[in-house]
Amino acid sequence: MKKRSEWEIYLDILDSLSENGSMKKTSIMHDVHMSWKPFNNHFGFLNENGFITESDYGYNVTDKGKETLKNLRQIKKTLENNEY
Repeated sequence: MKKRSEWEIYLDILDSLSENGSMKKTSIMHDVHMSWKPFNNHFGFLNENGFITESDYGYNVTDKGKETLKNLRQIKKTLENNEY
């Protein structure tokens, strides 16, 4: 399996939350197949910069996160279409 880039990890975390709704941190970590320390670093960045937010039931994607997710999906699609 190819190593994911930073933006692909952010995409996977946002995508997991977007598709599954409110989730606890460990559930997200398992869903994106990461170990705790690297996951926590990426998750912290998303949380501290307003891409995700905590609620009573877990974490959710914010409007800023949804817009970023849309852009990251487009970037991924563009790059996949241009691979040799």
